[in-house]
Amino acid sequence: MSNTSKSILSIFVLSIVIALSGLLYLKPLVAQARESESRIPGNANQVAHLSNFQFASTGLLTGDLSFPSEHIPALTIFATRIDNGKNTFYSTQTADGQSSYALRVDPGVYQVVAYAGDYAAGYTEYVACGLGNNCGDHALLPVLVQTGDVLSNINPGDWYAPTGTFPPRPDRNSSDNTSTTCQTRHTVQRGESLFRIGLQYNLTWVPIANANNISNPNLIYAGQVLCIPTSARSSSGSPQTSQIPTIEILSVVRNKRVTIQTENFPAHRTFNVTMGKYGTKGIGGIVVDSTDAGSGGSFKATYQIPYALRDQDKIAIRLQSASGHYSYNWFYNNSTN
Repeated sequence: MSNTSKSILSIFVLSIVIALSGLLYLKPLVAQARESESRIPGNANQVAHLSNFQFASTGLLTGDLSFPSEHIPALTIFATRIDNGKNTFYSTQTADGQSSYALRVDPGVYQVVAYAGDYAAGYTEYVACGLGNNCGDHALLPVLVQTGDVLSNINPGDWYAPTGTFPPRPDRNSSDNTSTTCQTRHTVQRGESLFRIGLQYNLTWVPIANANNISNPNLIYAGQVLCIPTSARSSSGSPQTSQIPTIEILSVVRNKRVTIQTENFPAHRTFNVTMGKYGTKGIGGIVVDSTDAGSGGSFKATYQIPYALRDQDKIAIRLQSASGHYSYNWFYNNSTN
């Protein structure tokens, strides 16, 4: 055998030896890697990552909380899904004095309402435009939640909606599950909403939606003929019941006067009416009048805006009695229609 052939053979044998050695060396590395993989679930950081991964297909609703008093009580926040025809809902309970919430939901379209007992506040256009008296549509706004969304400022703060505006708590039986007789039918006009149609018939939108199998109250169209249920007239939905005095702003004439409507005021008590700058809640404000609540605990009244507050963009108004009952609200100092 020539020297060249011996060299080639030696190189071939050496290559085989190196390859075998590499395999013997890699075997414990592979075993070590598999052992490491089996330990991953026990790693604290990985567990946190897996926990986050569980929510990767959901969305998060967050917002501020309020209440028509100095103190925010414990509230139950509901997000009711309106796009799947099932009225499924998610809820969270807040603590006494808590001023914000976070609620995780599946992707979908929701309406958000906060409840203190049966007393309700919704996330509405009235809230979205800053509780302005010049946008008094109290219909619940649809909230679209997509995968991975974190939506802020979904604030259920419309405590001043007319009685019966919002649906009953979804975790309780509704009183609207009665047979309906359609002696009245309504043809939807351009620009109408279920909320405004309900006002024409002294109803909330809830029984009208139920009578017409409407899962999303925001999806009606001009020319649509709706059944107006007579059986719901006696119940008119589930009205808000509470002993908490509330003030609704009805109209404003800039720099001159404001007209309000009260609910749940104790009867036969005199209330001092004060106005002040926005943010003061009317505390220590200018006394503009005094009003007797009368026998019904609900009244409409008009008060003059004091000269010192003219040209303020926003003005607080407060009604308080010597017995400690009070309520406050605020309004834009702009003339309304």
